[in-house]
Amino acid sequence: MPSNGYQRYTPDEQRKRRIRRLIIEVIVCAVLILPTIFVPVGSLLKDMIKPRIFGKVTLQPDTEGLQSWLDPPVDTTRSYYLFNVTNAENVTLHPSDTTIHVRDTPAYTYKIKTIKNITQWSDNNTKLDYEVSRLITRDPERFKESSLNDTGAFIDLVRAIFRTQFEKAKPAQSFFDLGGENPFPEGKPIELLEGYTSSLFDTVREKMVGPNTDKSGFIYRQNGSRLYSVSIDTDLDKKGQMKSFSSDLVAFETTSHDYSFPIYDSVTYPTMLFDKPVLNIFHSDFCSPVLLQYSKTVNLRFGLPAFEYRVKFINVNNCSNPNDTSTCEEVQKLDVSKCISTSLPEDTIFLSKAHFYGSKNETIQEMNIEGFQPSADAHDSVVYFEPYSGTPLKASFRMQLNVAASIDPARKEEDGAKWTAIKKRKGVVRLIPVFWIDQDIKLYESKVKDLQKAMIIMNNGQRIVIGLAIVLSICFILVMELVPRLCNRNNRNKHSGYVKADTLIYH
Repeated sequence: MPSNGYQRYTPDEQRKRRIRRLIIEVIVCAVLILPTIFVPVGSLLKDMIKPRIFGKVTLQPDTEGLQSWLDPPVDTTRSYYLFNVTNAENVTLHPSDTTIHVRDTPAYTYKIKTIKNITQWSDNNTKLDYEVSRLITRDPERFKESSLNDTGAFIDLVRAIFRTQFEKAKPAQSFFDLGGENPFPEGKPIELLEGYTSSLFDTVREKMVGPNTDKSGFIYRQNGSRLYSVSIDTDLDKKGQMKSFSSDLVAFETTSHDYSFPIYDSVTYPTMLFDKPVLNIFHSDFCSPVLLQYSKTVNLRFGLPAFEYRVKFINVNNCSNPNDTSTCEEVQKLDVSKCISTSLPEDTIFLSKAHFYGSKNETIQEMNIEGFQPSADAHDSVVYFEPYSGTPLKASFRMQLNVAASIDPARKEEDGAKWTAIKKRKGVVRLIPVFWIDQDIKLYESKVKDLQKAMIIMNNGQRIVIGLAIVLSICFILVMELVPRLCNRNNRNKHSGYVKADTLIYH
């Protein structure tokens, strides 16, 4: 070795050093990469993360899942659109053949807070009984104060219900004495929603059951009081399956024995949706099951796949396989009269998709109504679930209430304040749209991000680990190659400095 410490290697020694370095690099890279390829890292990660996900949705006393269920981290808004009948006078004068012209009112948007109150745990905590109430308040951002002065002509639902007590052809004079001549009284939509009184309402009020009976109003009736009681299963594989339901607004009860298929309570959903192409949801507002059917898988955002389910109305009494609701007849409207009043005859109150979206042209023509403008984006109902936890990420429910109302021919007096029944002509039953709702549900952004992180790791864990192994291998190779070169360069620089010093001394 030279006296200045600079060691020179022969070409043969350098070649041997490079071979040894290459062997070490290959061994280390193989140790880092091969296990990530052949060991099922992805499955191991899924096995680690799944219990944590299930733990957040498990319904058991004193658990995080129960607290999240009691106070769900979601924003829920509901917009009401009433149907303004723009040619009400002509329809009332000639009800049998006049085309009914309707127009949506502006949206009246409210915040919905669903409140659950547990009444009992039973069967070793595998069964949960609870009560539901709602707090409905005007949306401070979307409710327009100017809409308080909106007016229009709207179907009088109280009149339509009261009218069913009489013969379809002609009611008794007492009906007209109470103001039943005009089926489309002019009024304010806000009062129809938040509460109003009338002579007809005072007549039927004594027959009403449940809370909030001082006024009539679609929102007033439901706001702030107990609406219904439910019993559900809490076992993870059957979570949310309804065992019994009892309404506080009408004398209606049902149990799981009334159906040959599992039915869910509409606020609790099952986990592991991979083998659940259909979900039967009991719509508490209308006392009827509706079908959620898997449509496709979409990526709502990077790394977060979601199952898209779409709402279908079905006739559960007409199925090729009674145990499989996907084989049931799809219908364009559901008879929900029993959920409005037990005294109502069948085929009086109907639930449909907003603007009768998806209905056949023949159905629209038969109704003889103009003003519907159905579109998938505005009027269809869809829910997006995270499939492992069964968490609804976001949902849009658009449904419409309709009434088969008897319209008795009447003429508006010249003063415009009074209607006179045309007694020589018979009443005609017409299907009239009352209102439709657009309810949006969105999971809090923080919860969406938590699920997104978990899904990225679960669904891409193998790729992530392989990628990390490759990156570490590249870093190791760079270190192995660059460090010796840097050391040699430093040594050469030192050697070069010694030479220059000797040259100065001897010259």
